[in-house]
Amino acid sequence: MKPRTLKYFLKEAMQSLLRNSWMSIASAGAVASALIILGAFLMLAINVDYIARDVESQVEITAYIKSGLNQLQVDLLKKQLQKMEEISEFKYISKEDAFEEFKKQVGPELLEGIENPLPDSFRIKVKTPQQVESVAEKIKILEGIEEVKYGKGVVEKLFKITYWMRLIGVVAMLAFALLSIFIISNTIRITVFARRREIQIMKFIGATDWFVRWPFFIEGMILGLAGSAVAVIILAVAYNYFYSTIKINLPMISLVPVEVFYIYLPYFGLMGMLLGALGSAFSLKRFLKV
Repeated sequence: MKPRTLKYFLKEAMQSLLRNSWMSIASAGAVASALIILGAFLMLAINVDYIARDVESQVEITAYIKSGLNQLQVDLLKKQLQKMEEISEFKYISKEDAFEEFKKQVGPELLEGIENPLPDSFRIKVKTPQQVESVAEKIKILEGIEEVKYGKGVVEKLFKITYWMRLIGVVAMLAFALLSIFIISNTIRITVFARRREIQIMKFIGATDWFVRWPFFIEGMILGLAGSAVAVIILAVAYNYFYSTIKINLPMISLVPVEVFYIYLPYFGLMGMLLGALGSAFSLKRFLKV
């Protein structure tokens, strides 16, 4: 495209926006509203996945060592655990360390004078939470392991809950993405319909389809960018408030940090421009048939 032609298209787009200022504001408002709704559900879906990952990451296996094992036998168990590819990390916990941790949890005064009943153990984490059960079964048969615990029954239910949390979040986000596209496309269609005579006149005097389309494409992109800018500001302020409130009142809930969520916001600008251009393209199609 020649610079002179591009300049003409930009000029036409800006003049059209000014001439139809109320429709332009309505279109930009529709883009902003749709992207705010989409952004809210995107925020929900991202945080649901983040919470699910955080919960799953806390699932670990505790392998209790038989009493009376010497250091060589314990070292052999460590080597056997290191060879298991599913294990991401493990830590040896002596009975003394375990007892000290237990004291901190229940209070040292309650355990005063009580002999340490806890065994030595390994705390084990696997690469993916779904491997917990199979890895626990492998560890259970190792020579020198007394018992293996990983919350059998509870862990399986936890995985089902996190699966449904993710699924509902993704489905809701996709549903509102389609709704957003529908709202934007129909709003821009009203704008184009109001200028159908202008399009028909341009076609009658010999303008090509693309010559007619380009100013509307640019106009749609500007409207989309304006609407997404409003959406980005509102979403950023809303998420910052939401994050701060949850951290103060429910500190046990882990949310995506504000600075990480901000990374997603610039994409809304591109999405708004794309949706604006697509909305113009779909809306123009019927009016180009003269």
